[in-house]
Amino acid sequence: MNALRILLLLSFVALSGPGQAATVREIGTAELRQAVGSGAALSPKRVIGSVARSTGGEPIEARAFDADGLYYRIVLKKPDGSIISVIVDARTGEEVAKGSAVGRQVAAAAESGSKAKGKSATAGSNGKGNGNGGGNGNGNGNGNGGGNGGGNGNGNGKN
Repeated sequence: MNALRILLLLSFVALSGPGQAATVREIGTAELRQAVGSGAALSPKRVIGSVARSTGGEPIEARAFDADGLYYRIVLKKPDGSIISVIVDARTGEEVAKGSAVGRQVAAAAESGSKAKGKSATAGSNGKGNGNGGGNGNGNGNGNGGGNGGGNGNGNGKN
């Protein structure tokens, strides 16, 4: 009986070990550009537009992940103010169920990546007023640095 329990426990550990979680990683723009250029993935712009139309939301963030295939995680703000995220297969443009194995893996990778970085990948500014270096001179320092990163520098790109 104990041998059976140990065997079941070892099987469970082997199947749920770090191998699955370690296979999901966020990919950068150069790698994404290459995948889109080769036809291995739909363009993020096309997928984001489609998801925005189907949900009625305004895109806030989009990130690409490699999880034994390329997936986009798109965060949107709905008209009622609620925030939703949608995971899409970048190859087909089809939404992936959040409860599916890959859906859970991509969501977990996105959450752990956000916490590790301390900001969203598309925010543009890290709160140090370095959006475009010049800002608009009124003390916000992030000028048009690309997003909702905040920033509260002194307008000259330095803190």
